[in-house]
Amino acid sequence: MKYKLLFIAFYGITLLNLNAQDLAFNNKNLITQFEIKDYYYSIANDHSKKDSIKTRKTQFFIGYDFGEAAFNKFQSLGGEIGVKFKNNHQVRLSHTSIRFTEAHLSSSFAGAVDGKNVKGKQFGFELFYDFPVFFNGFYISPSLGYYDNEYTHTNLNEKLEKASFTVGSAISFTEVDIFKVKGLYYRVSLPYRYTFNPHKKTKLGETTIKSNTFDSHLWFFVGYQF
Repeated sequence: MKYKLLFIAFYGITLLNLNAQDLAFNNKNLITQFEIKDYYYSIANDHSKKDSIKTRKTQFFIGYDFGEAAFNKFQSLGGEIGVKFKNNHQVRLSHTSIRFTEAHLSSSFAGAVDGKNVKGKQFGFELFYDFPVFFNGFYISPSLGYYDNEYTHTNLNEKLEKASFTVGSAISFTEVDIFKVKGLYYRVSLPYRYTFNPHKKTKLGETTIKSNTFDSHLWFFVGYQF
């Protein structure tokens, strides 16, 4: 009986020792697995943070307006400069210097004059604050501007000139890295503005110059963001 008890005690101690070693080995493997996972997670998280910092930095941009230029036989020098912030908001200043053709002013698209033999000029600046809405690249933009408009009859010595501050807004869509060229962008922008000191409906010869209380453009900027 005494030997049986000793055998049972020895057998129990041996099992406990084996189980303890197995448990320690498993715990060591589990700890090692957690350490490896935590190591790779920290690396991935670090790269993600670096990528986020790279893509969300303040950027500057400059572009040329091909929209009004195309409508007026490229007798235009218009463009924009601005800054894009980390939150994707933008501040941009547009510049317009256009020599309007007779055909464009009297076209159904512009609708600025009724009749023939009138050409025009426009010089101005407009400041926009763009904030994104709905989806990436789509912006709503309140604006403040100043424009000087001039209309001249080509056959008569008659002219209409008026300058005014403006307030308005614009909707725009922008796409960056076009044609896989980093920084290359285009922006389609439709500004709509109210003129504080508009010219009234005026006759130059037989041609009628319409009031510009409400005015708009169609801009197509192509530029570079850096």
